[in-house]
Amino acid sequence: MLLMSVVMAIGTLYLFRNYYENDLAKAWTMSLTVLAAFQWFNAWNCRSEDKSIFSMNPFSNKFLIGSAVIVLSLQILAIYTPLMNRFLQTVPLNWSDWLAVILVAVFIIIAEEIRKVLVRWRKGRYL
Repeated sequence: MLLMSVVMAIGTLYLFRNYYENDLAKAWTMSLTVLAAFQWFNAWNCRSEDKSIFSMNPFSNKFLIGSAVIVLSLQILAIYTPLMNRFLQTVPLNWSDWLAVILVAVFIIIAEEIRKVLVRWRKGRYL
């Protein structure tokens, strides 16, 4: 949990720092979105304590797929609807913003994959 929180904090602060001087509302929106994306990816990571996310069938858990669709839809509503923009003080993101969010959020998968390799190595199951 400590490893995941450090990755999330660094990634969120990194994106916030890149946007806050020019557009504070966009920096807040990017921070909110990357935190959400970290959680989306981490939900898929947590399907197994030691198996790689890449070795499991991504369609085997219909509830996880359904919840992922729901939370992504809610995030899109939070970013692209005028009512939620006013309420949450968010602004619409463009494609390059989304790309930055995804690239930063992928580090949660990388960190967890490294942790899982170390767990397997410790248990004597290297791959």
